[in-house]
Amino acid sequence: MTVYLDNNIIVSIEKGDYTLDQIKALLPDTKARFFYSSAHIFEVEHFQGNSIISKQDLLSQRLDTIRQIFKNNYLYLDLKGNKLTHLIEDPQEVYNTITLVPFGIDAMKGFVNLFSKELKEDVRQHLGIEVQKINNYSPKEVIEHLNTKLTNWGTNQSFLEMIEYGIQLHPDGKNFGLHNRIAGVFELLDMFGYWKDKETDTSNYARLWDADHTFFASYCDYFISEDKRTRYKASVVYNIYNKDTKIISSRGEK
Repeated sequence: MTVYLDNNIIVSIEKGDYTLDQIKALLPDTKARFFYSSAHIFEVEHFQGNSIISKQDLLSQRLDTIRQIFKNNYLYLDLKGNKLTHLIEDPQEVYNTITLVPFGIDAMKGFVNLFSKELKEDVRQHLGIEVQKINNYSPKEVIEHLNTKLTNWGTNQSFLEMIEYGIQLHPDGKNFGLHNRIAGVFELLDMFGYWKDKETDTSNYARLWDADHTFFASYCDYFISEDKRTRYKASVVYNIYNKDTKIISSRGEK
Protein backbone atom coordinates (compact mmCIF):
# COMPACT_ATOMS: atom_id res chain seq x y z
CA MET A 1 0.00 0.00 0.00
CA THR A 2 1.25 3.48 -0.90
CA VAL A 3 0.22 6.75 0.75
CA TYR A 4 0.64 10.40 -0.18
CA LEU A 5 0.31 13.17 2.40
CA ASP A 6 -0.82 16.69 1.61
CA ASN A 7 1.56 19.38 2.83
CA ASN A 8 -0.86 20.38 5.61
CA ILE A 9 -0.52 16.89 7.11
CA ILE A 10 3.26 17.20 7.17
CA VAL A 11 3.01 20.60 8.85
CA SER A 12 0.63 19.23 11.49
CA ILE A 13 2.93 16.30 12.25
CA GLU A 14 5.88 18.70 12.46
CA LYS A 15 3.95 20.91 14.91
CA GLY A 16 3.00 17.91 17.05
CA ASP A 17 -0.75 18.17 16.43
CA TYR A 18 -0.72 14.41 15.90
CA THR A 19 1.80 11.69 15.13
CA LEU A 20 2.56 9.63 12.06
CA ASP A 21 1.41 6.55 14.00
CA GLN A 22 -2.02 8.15 14.37
CA ILE A 23 -2.12 8.62 10.60
CA LYS A 24 -1.04 5.02 10.04
CA ALA A 25 -3.87 3.85 12.31
CA LEU A 26 -6.35 5.13 9.70
CA LEU A 27 -4.99 2.73 7.09
CA PRO A 28 -5.81 -0.96 6.57
CA ASP A 29 -2.12 -1.81 6.10
CA THR A 30 0.31 -0.89 8.89
CA LYS A 31 3.25 -1.46 6.51
CA ALA A 32 2.12 1.20 4.06
CA ARG A 33 4.85 3.15 2.28
CA PHE A 34 4.65 6.95 2.35
CA PHE A 35 5.86 8.97 -0.63
CA TYR A 36 6.79 12.63 -1.04
CA SER A 37 7.18 14.72 -4.20
CA SER A 38 8.79 17.87 -5.55
CA ALA A 39 5.56 19.72 -4.65
CA HIS A 40 6.44 19.37 -0.95
CA ILE A 41 9.84 20.92 -1.62
CA PHE A 42 8.52 23.71 -3.85
CA GLU A 43 6.12 24.81 -1.11
CA VAL A 44 9.05 25.33 1.27
CA GLU A 45 11.05 27.12 -1.43
CA HIS A 46 8.18 29.58 -1.84
CA PHE A 47 8.27 30.49 1.89
CA GLN A 48 10.05 33.84 2.37
CA GLY A 49 10.59 33.62 6.11
CA ASN A 50 8.99 35.69 8.88
CA SER A 51 9.60 37.02 12.40
CA ILE A 52 9.12 33.54 13.86
CA ILE A 53 11.35 31.43 11.62
CA SER A 54 13.76 32.10 8.77
CA LYS A 55 13.43 30.45 5.40
CA GLN A 56 16.66 28.51 5.93
CA ASP A 57 15.61 27.24 9.36
CA LEU A 58 12.21 26.14 8.05
CA LEU A 59 13.85 24.44 5.07
CA SER A 60 16.24 22.51 7.32
CA GLN A 61 13.43 21.54 9.68
CA ARG A 62 11.10 20.49 6.85
CA LEU A 63 13.72 18.38 5.09
CA ASP A 64 14.33 16.51 8.36
CA THR A 65 10.59 15.97 8.79
CA ILE A 66 10.31 14.64 5.24
CA ARG A 67 13.19 12.23 5.87
CA GLN A 68 11.55 10.91 9.02
CA ILE A 69 8.09 10.46 7.50
CA PHE A 70 8.91 9.23 4.02
CA LYS A 71 12.23 7.41 4.49
CA ASN A 72 13.38 9.08 1.24
CA ASN A 73 10.63 7.41 -0.83
CA TYR A 74 10.28 9.90 -3.67
CA LEU A 75 7.83 10.23 -6.58
CA TYR A 76 9.86 11.60 -9.47
CA LEU A 77 8.16 13.19 -12.47
CA ASP A 78 10.16 13.37 -15.70
CA LEU A 79 8.73 16.53 -17.26
CA LYS A 80 10.13 15.74 -20.71
CA GLY A 81 8.53 12.32 -20.91
CA ASN A 82 5.70 13.01 -18.43
CA LYS A 83 6.55 9.72 -16.71
CA LEU A 84 6.45 9.14 -12.97
CA THR A 85 8.76 6.71 -11.16
CA HIS A 86 9.54 5.69 -7.57
CA LEU A 87 13.02 6.59 -6.35
CA ILE A 88 14.99 6.63 -3.12
CA GLU A 89 16.18 10.23 -2.90
CA ASP A 90 17.17 12.47 -0.03
CA PRO A 91 15.01 15.64 0.03
CA GLN A 92 18.13 17.84 0.08
CA GLU A 93 19.13 16.39 -3.29
CA VAL A 94 15.63 17.02 -4.62
CA TYR A 95 15.81 20.61 -3.39
CA ASN A 96 19.18 21.15 -5.04
CA THR A 97 17.86 19.80 -8.33
CA ILE A 98 14.54 21.62 -8.60
CA THR A 99 15.96 25.01 -7.62
CA LEU A 100 18.45 24.72 -10.49
CA VAL A 101 15.70 24.13 -13.05
CA PRO A 102 12.81 26.58 -12.41
CA PHE A 103 11.08 26.02 -15.78
CA GLY A 104 8.44 23.65 -14.46
CA ILE A 105 7.20 25.93 -11.72
CA ASP A 106 7.20 29.02 -13.98
CA ALA A 107 5.19 27.22 -16.67
CA MET A 108 2.64 26.06 -14.10
CA LYS A 109 2.32 29.58 -12.68
CA GLY A 110 1.56 30.91 -16.13
CA PHE A 111 -1.04 28.24 -16.74
CA VAL A 112 -3.12 28.86 -13.60
CA ASN A 113 -3.03 32.60 -14.31
CA LEU A 114 -4.63 32.18 -17.74
CA PHE A 115 -7.99 33.06 -16.17
CA SER A 116 -8.15 36.58 -14.76
CA LYS A 117 -10.16 37.45 -11.67
CA GLU A 118 -12.49 39.54 -13.83
CA LEU A 119 -13.08 36.64 -16.22
CA LYS A 120 -13.88 34.29 -13.33
CA GLU A 121 -16.43 36.70 -11.88
CA ASP A 122 -18.01 37.22 -15.30
CA VAL A 123 -18.30 33.48 -15.92
CA ARG A 124 -19.90 32.78 -12.53
CA GLN A 125 -22.45 35.53 -13.10
CA HIS A 126 -23.45 34.36 -16.57
CA LEU A 127 -23.59 30.66 -15.74
CA GLY A 128 -25.78 31.27 -12.71
CA ILE A 129 -24.34 28.36 -10.72
CA GLU A 130 -25.81 27.80 -7.24
CA VAL A 131 -22.69 27.15 -5.19
CA GLN A 132 -24.41 25.52 -2.22
CA LYS A 133 -26.19 23.17 -4.59
CA ILE A 134 -23.22 22.13 -6.71
CA ASN A 135 -21.07 21.61 -3.60
CA ASN A 136 -23.40 18.77 -2.61
CA TYR A 137 -23.22 16.95 -5.94
CA SER A 138 -21.27 13.74 -6.50
CA PRO A 139 -18.08 14.11 -8.60
CA LYS A 140 -19.86 12.75 -11.68
CA GLU A 141 -22.84 15.06 -11.15
CA VAL A 142 -20.55 18.10 -10.86
CA ILE A 143 -19.17 17.62 -14.38
CA GLU A 144 -22.60 16.79 -15.81
CA HIS A 145 -24.03 19.93 -14.20
CA LEU A 146 -21.23 22.15 -15.49
CA ASN A 147 -21.50 20.69 -19.00
CA THR A 148 -25.22 21.49 -18.96
CA LYS A 149 -24.57 25.05 -17.78
CA LEU A 150 -21.91 25.54 -20.47
CA THR A 151 -24.29 24.25 -23.15
CA ASN A 152 -27.08 26.57 -21.97
CA TRP A 153 -24.59 29.44 -21.96
CA GLY A 154 -24.00 28.82 -25.67
CA THR A 155 -20.44 27.52 -25.59
CA ASN A 156 -19.44 24.73 -27.95
CA GLN A 157 -16.98 23.34 -25.40
CA SER A 158 -17.51 20.86 -22.59
CA PHE A 159 -15.70 21.18 -19.28
CA LEU A 160 -12.79 19.00 -20.41
CA GLU A 161 -12.65 20.65 -23.83
CA MET A 162 -12.12 23.96 -22.05
CA ILE A 163 -9.09 22.41 -20.32
CA GLU A 164 -7.62 21.29 -23.64
CA TYR A 165 -8.33 24.68 -25.19
CA GLY A 166 -6.52 26.43 -22.33
CA ILE A 167 -3.53 24.12 -22.82
CA GLN A 168 -3.44 24.90 -26.54
CA LEU A 169 -3.29 28.61 -25.74
CA HIS A 170 -0.30 28.19 -23.44
CA PRO A 171 3.09 28.62 -25.18
CA ASP A 172 4.40 25.45 -23.48
CA GLY A 173 1.13 23.53 -23.85
CA LYS A 174 2.56 20.85 -26.13
CA ASN A 175 4.75 19.68 -23.25
CA PHE A 176 1.93 19.55 -20.70
CA GLY A 177 0.86 16.23 -19.20
CA LEU A 178 -1.64 14.99 -16.65
CA HIS A 179 -0.27 17.16 -13.84
CA ASN A 180 -0.94 20.30 -15.90
CA ARG A 181 -4.41 19.08 -16.86
CA ILE A 182 -5.23 18.50 -13.20
CA ALA A 183 -4.10 22.06 -12.47
CA GLY A 184 -6.55 23.16 -15.17
CA VAL A 185 -9.39 21.15 -13.64
CA PHE A 186 -8.71 22.71 -10.23
CA GLU A 187 -8.67 26.18 -11.77
CA LEU A 188 -11.92 25.70 -13.69
CA LEU A 189 -13.71 24.11 -10.74
CA ASP A 190 -12.73 27.09 -8.63
CA MET A 191 -13.76 29.51 -11.35
CA PHE A 192 -17.18 27.86 -11.51
CA GLY A 193 -17.53 28.13 -7.73
CA TYR A 194 -17.10 24.46 -6.76
CA TRP A 195 -15.60 24.44 -3.26
CA LYS A 196 -14.13 27.78 -4.20
CA ASP A 197 -11.01 29.03 -2.42
CA LYS A 198 -11.08 32.35 -0.64
CA GLU A 199 -9.68 34.93 -3.06
CA THR A 200 -6.27 36.20 -1.87
CA ASP A 201 -3.05 37.41 -3.47
CA THR A 202 -1.68 33.88 -3.20
CA SER A 203 -4.80 31.73 -3.74
CA ASN A 204 -3.93 30.91 -7.36
CA TYR A 205 -0.47 29.85 -6.28
CA ALA A 206 -1.77 27.77 -3.36
CA ARG A 207 -4.31 26.08 -5.64
CA LEU A 208 -1.47 25.14 -7.97
CA TRP A 209 0.13 23.11 -5.18
CA ASP A 210 -3.21 21.58 -4.21
CA ALA A 211 -3.51 20.37 -7.80
CA ASP A 212 0.09 19.17 -7.90
CA HIS A 213 -0.32 17.16 -4.68
CA THR A 214 -3.51 15.70 -6.13
CA PHE A 215 -1.58 14.63 -9.23
CA PHE A 216 1.19 12.87 -7.30
CA ALA A 217 -1.31 11.28 -4.94
CA SER A 218 -3.13 9.77 -7.93
CA TYR A 219 -0.26 7.29 -8.18
CA CYS A 220 -0.82 6.11 -4.60
CA ASP A 221 -3.56 4.14 -2.87
CA TYR A 222 -4.37 6.90 -0.38
CA PHE A 223 -4.31 10.70 -0.41
CA ILE A 224 -4.61 12.25 3.06
CA SER A 225 -5.39 15.96 3.32
CA GLU A 226 -6.78 18.35 5.93
CA ASP A 227 -8.13 20.71 3.27
CA LYS A 228 -11.78 19.93 2.50
CA ARG A 229 -11.71 22.05 -0.66
CA THR A 230 -8.76 20.08 -1.97
CA ARG A 231 -10.38 16.76 -1.09
CA TYR A 232 -13.58 17.59 -2.96
CA LYS A 233 -11.79 18.95 -6.02
CA ALA A 234 -9.48 15.91 -6.00
CA SER A 235 -12.54 13.63 -5.96
CA VAL A 236 -13.74 15.23 -9.19
CA VAL A 237 -10.27 14.89 -10.72
CA TYR A 238 -10.04 11.20 -9.87
CA ASN A 239 -13.50 10.60 -11.27
CA ILE A 240 -12.56 12.33 -14.55
CA TYR A 241 -9.28 10.47 -14.98
CA ASN A 242 -10.44 7.11 -13.56
CA LYS A 243 -8.10 7.09 -10.56
CA ASP A 244 -8.81 4.73 -7.65
CA THR A 245 -6.95 6.74 -4.99
CA LYS A 246 -8.94 6.97 -1.75
CA ILE A 247 -9.13 10.44 -0.21
CA ILE A 248 -9.44 10.98 3.55
CA SER A 249 -8.56 13.52 6.24
CA SER A 250 -6.41 12.95 9.33
CA ARG A 251 -9.65 11.93 11.07
CA GLY A 252 -10.63 9.49 8.37
CA GLU A 253 -13.25 11.83 6.89
CA LYS A 254 -13.90 11.69 3.16
